[in-house]
Amino acid sequence: RTATRARGTRRVLSRPEDFTMADWWNSIQKGAQEAAETTKFVSMRTKLQAEVMYIENQIKTCLQKFGVEVFPHMENNNSAQVQQHFTDTKREVENYREQIAAKNVEIAELNKQIENIGKAEGK
Repeated sequence: RTATRARGTRRVLSRPEDFTMADWWNSIQKGAQEAAETTKFVSMRTKLQAEVMYIENQIKTCLQKFGVEVFPHMENNNSAQVQQHFTDTKREVENYREQIAAKNVEIAELNKQIENIGKAEGK
C-alpha cells in the first residue's frame, strides 16, 4: 500500500511511524487488558499457593497431634489404640493431600493461562 503526501511523493504504509493514533491507542488498550488479565491470574494463583501452604501446615499439625496422642499408648503397649489413631490420622492426611493435589491442578491451569495471555490472536 502507498499513500500520497502533500508534496506528491509516495511512501509505504507498513513502517511503524505510519501507525495511526487509533492503532497506537488500540495497542495501549491491548497491553493494559493483558496486564489486567495477568494480574488477575497471578492473584488467583497466589491465593491457591497460600491455601496449599495452609493445608501443608494442617498436615504438620495433624502429625504432631498424632505423636502426642499416640506416645502414651505406645508406652503402655496398647497397639489397638495406636492402630486406631494411625488409621484416623492417615485418613485425615490423605484428605489434605487430595486437597493439595486438586489445588496444584488449578495452579498448573492458571500457569498455562498466564503463559497464553496475548497469544490468542495468533490462532
